[in-house]
This record gives sequence, structure tokens and C-alpha cells, in this order.
Amino acid sequence: MRSVTDEVSLRGWRVADAPRLVAAWHDPAIIVGSSPPDDRSITSATRWIEGVGVREQRLLAVDRVIDVAGECVGEVGLSEIDQHRGAAMVGWWVADRHRGRGYAVAGLRAMVDLAPSFGVDVLVAQIAIANLASVAVAERAGFGLLRVGSAEQPHVYVHR
Repeated sequence: MRSVTDEVSLRGWRVADAPRLVAAWHDPAIIVGSSPPDDRSITSATRWIEGVGVREQRLLAVDRVIDVAGECVGEVGLSEIDQHRGAAMVGWWVADRHRGRGYAVAGLRAMVDLAPSFGVDVLVAQIAIANLASVAVAERAGFGLLRVGSAEQPHVYVHR
């Protein structure tokens, strides 16, 4: 029997994924934990995807599609990459119709494995206290609670 981990891979963004990115930018559950651009058009999504390689080359961000059978079901990415400290922020999202299947956990674990190739051994996730699904994802992916959040501050989880 195949596990969810066997079904999930990380890959680079493709222009054909732009409609999925636009949908994510309009999903209220995703918007709460991220900062989508003001322009959430297909043109803007295409430009963002076309810029992924440059941002990665400059170590500004590393963004990967959570892929299941060739379909973009979500995204996991590194930001605020600090090679001196070997640390980065990590974030993820999964499209509404794919939630609850373990894809975020598998994608996050895959990013943990990929991060050292970018000089990152410590991943930090900031999660709003009301985002119980992301708390569960972080914990299932092996992250430990570093700081309990409050109404003003998110939980902070870390993977070393």
C-alpha cells in the first residue's frame, strides 16, 4: 500500500500552475496565514511564477509546488533565508479540495529534507493560534513548539 509520502513530491512552479496560484490567493483560509499581492490576476500569478528562479538564485525565497500525480495541490516555501545562521522561515498552503489528506505534512517533510541544499538546517514556522490545522501539520512533520502564541503573537514552531 502506497503512503501519502509516496504520492507527494516537490517540484518547481510552472506557468500552467498559475490558475491554482490565483485560486490560493483568493482562498480565505490561505489569505489568513499569508500575504497575497494586491493584484491577484492570472497575469500577476504568471509573473510571480516566472520570478521564482531569480528569487531562489538570490536566496530570497525557495518556493516549491506540492505535487500529487502531476497536479499542484499546494505550496511549501522558505523565506527570510539566513545562511549565516542556517535558518529560514517556512510556510505552506494546500488547496481547499486537497486538505485533510496529509499532503501538507508530506510536503513540509520534503522541504525539511531539501532545505540543507540551500544552507538551511533550522526551519521556523509562525502559526496563528487559531490555525489548528497548521499546528497539526507542523507537529506531525516533526516541528517542536518553541513559543506559545497569544492573541497578538503567533505560535513559533522549529525544526532542527
